Amino acid sequence: MPSAAPAASLHGPVPAAWVAMVMGPPRLYPPLPWVLIGALQTLEWVFVLYTLYTICIPVAGLWTRQITHWVAPRSRFAIVVPAHNEARVIEMLIRSCRAMNYPADLCDIYVVADNCTDATADVAAAAGALVIARENAEERGKGYALDYGFRMILAGRRHYDAFVVFDADNLVHPDFLNVMNAHICRGDRVIQGRMDAKNPTDTWISSTFAMSVWVSNRFWFLAKYNLGLSSVLGGTGMCIGTDLIREIGWGAHSFTEDLEFTMKALARGIKTVWAHNAICYDEKVQTFAASWKQRKRWVQGQTTVARGYIGSMFWRGLVEANPVLLDAAFQLFTPFYLIVGTVLMVCGFLVPGEFLTGALLHRLDSSDFWVLLAFVEYSMPLVAALIDRVPLRALVYLPLYPVFVNSWLPLAWAGIFGPRPRHWTHTEHTRAMAYSDLLALHGAERR
Repeated sequence: MPSAAPAASLHGPVPAAWVAMVMGPPRLYPPLPWVLIGALQTLEWVFVLYTLYTICIPVAGLWTRQITHWVAPRSRFAIVVPAHNEARVIEMLIRSCRAMNYPADLCDIYVVADNCTDATADVAAAAGALVIARENAEERGKGYALDYGFRMILAGRRHYDAFVVFDADNLVHPDFLNVMNAHICRGDRVIQGRMDAKNPTDTWISSTFAMSVWVSNRFWFLAKYNLGLSSVLGGTGMCIGTDLIREIGWGAHSFTEDLEFTMKALARGIKTVWAHNAICYDEKVQTFAASWKQRKRWVQGQTTVARGYIGSMFWRGLVEANPVLLDAAFQLFTPFYLIVGTVLMVCGFLVPGEFLTGALLHRLDSSDFWVLLAFVEYSMPLVAALIDRVPLRALVYLPLYPVFVNSWLPLAWAGIFGPRPRHWTHTEHTRAMAYSDLLALHGAERR
């Protein structure tokens, strides 16, 4: 038994032993079963290996490898906008699309007015879009709207080389279709454009949300493209060859229909290509409650897709020695990585270190590894903002970026283990901006 700590005066320093007794981990006796220790150490290796994976990938985002030489416009595009009660914002998107630097006779704008109870269809038609009305109270959501819209367009007389999908709240860079035309002419069949924020200076939530998007764009999706891996579709700013939709259909109806179709195509050997210089801007929610609701839905959709594809992607990746499929499995593991990290953190508090002798996490904890990792992670928004020349005014909320990032931890638990809504839920959009307003925000010299 260790000797008792000397008594401390009322005004003297509190003995470390007292602090350890109150704040330290409780001792668990008898020692843990070896099976449980083995399981914990296996989880530690999974956690650390995935962490190293997320460290290595972003390094490839420090350079930009993209199509820079465009070809003469010859691809015909059907721009498809699924819209549910978007009368306040959809006109600005249509104006933005019609102002693109691409021949008007090579693109048409279709708005799928999905179960609308407002003037979305009328506003879209008045702005020059072709409206496809859809009423289905049971099959609700963006995935169903896209499925219906694609089928209606393919059944028509007009021929298109590719579908381009935007959300109703978006604004579009004038050269978006020129970039996509170059990709389609090169033979790419699934392309994801860069997603930016049109309102990054509104609130601390829209700002930190935008920062996370800037980091993902450069240090995740662009990095994967630079390494020859597959990106993932992001729901908006995506381009898909019509021949592929004819061949395999859309058929993606989960809460993350974009990720679902990404995996559906990848299972057939078709990668999603990242187009960093094809930019669209979407509205970021402005309150934490709205962001929680939206991101929780994403986690729920991601876990649904993971259940259908993670096993096959990982197994095929191992058998075929295919890094693209292995990377896809790692991508699908992301929400569970947060769960594993939480479990290990709790166990590290409850279980004395001697019961996990030699465990990898205890060795890392004794170094400055996690401090360095946190420093790098929280510096990445600034690096991405400087490289991609985003509105620096949004960085005034940079000190709150860790709050937003770490909120993913309880979100993962709520999304995976919490109740699931039966239907897709709509995110309300109210920030109507013209593209000229966006230029003023970013500084006209960068566009």
